[in-house]
Amino acid sequence: MVSDLRLYLAGQTASVFGSSLTATATSVVAVTSLHATPREISFIVVSATIPALVFGPICGVLADRILRPRRVLVLVDLICGAVVLACAAAAFTGQLSVAVLCGVGFLIGLSQIFVYALYFTHLRGLENVKDLSAARGRLQSSEMVSRTIAGSIAGPLLATVGAPLMFLVDALSYAFSASFLRMLRSPDRRTTEPKPRTGILREMRAGVSVVLGNPLLTAYAIYAVILNVATNGTLAQRALYLLDTLHLPVALYSAPMVVATLLGALGSLLAPRVLKRGIPPRRLMLMCSLSSVVATTALPLAGGPLWSILTLVTIGIALPGLFGAASNLALITILSDDIGDEYFGRMTTLMSSLITLASAVGALLGGVLGERLGIRDGIWVCQGIAFVAVTILLIAVRRGRTPAPPPAEVLS
Repeated sequence: MVSDLRLYLAGQTASVFGSSLTATATSVVAVTSLHATPREISFIVVSATIPALVFGPICGVLADRILRPRRVLVLVDLICGAVVLACAAAAFTGQLSVAVLCGVGFLIGLSQIFVYALYFTHLRGLENVKDLSAARGRLQSSEMVSRTIAGSIAGPLLATVGAPLMFLVDALSYAFSASFLRMLRSPDRRTTEPKPRTGILREMRAGVSVVLGNPLLTAYAIYAVILNVATNGTLAQRALYLLDTLHLPVALYSAPMVVATLLGALGSLLAPRVLKRGIPPRRLMLMCSLSSVVATTALPLAGGPLWSILTLVTIGIALPGLFGAASNLALITILSDDIGDEYFGRMTTLMSSLITLASAVGALLGGVLGERLGIRDGIWVCQGIAFVAVTILLIAVRRGRTPAPPPAEVLS
């Protein structure tokens, strides 16, 4: 008999696989079939980020109120499957448009807020999960590997079967995910009962108070915002840097990113073992955060013969994937241990909103830096911003080692 954890992992892996196919199909179809302009492409991209930016905190409150998370996860899978199936029908009948792709991106983005807020929390409710950190690592690793495989085959598959069948595969993946969730035998309930409702705004303020009341979480929030400005500033310049400045062959362009995803999956599997050996999650998070920023320095240092360029670029892109995955898993452990699951939705969606905004600012900043300073110097500036972020984190944590207890719900 298949364990609940394996069913749970299989369902999420299928969902991530299909969503990754859809993301590729959406971009390619918009350019090749709809002949979308750069402005229309930006609309499609922005439509998927609006939910996290605008509705994230509210959705976090609603997620923390949910008593039966599995029922909601199944419902979200069915809704997403229906949306993507409608998109497949529109593509098959020639009715697909930029507006339809924007709508699909918005609805899928909205659904992912609830999925992320509930999936890690619901792991605790599965009866056969003995090591929660290891289970979280397997879940995160499975998602990364699934995303990598989907990204690798999306292009050839799209060229072979076309966009309608790509969307259909995604719809089926949501159906598989829902069916796997329905097969779970563990009771569908939270391990901790939510507190009485006090109103959405008050509960949002309570979630913010939890972050502000914990020195480590406050420091990490500041660090994450600044770091994502730097990271997305670099990302905005990376394609030009690799192809025009370093003259990396197009055939090798995606290799460092694939390695980064695989190392990220490895980091997700190794982090629970490190935690199991008695390394505090705070120390692991700090060590990995610093190591990630240091490793990124290899990217603007790249130069020389092709083997040297490829080595340094891979180090600068792939090693942060390893350390970032381990750091993220350590952070989830801290959230669960220090704060508890009742605030998990609010905290993760609040962080998601802040990071989404920071990512947009970073992308714009990267474009400005690249134009005014040159691509390599622009990346160096972003690298400096990343070091500022990790320095703030290290100083803040050193000054406030003892976490504050979770505050009571805000009543006024």
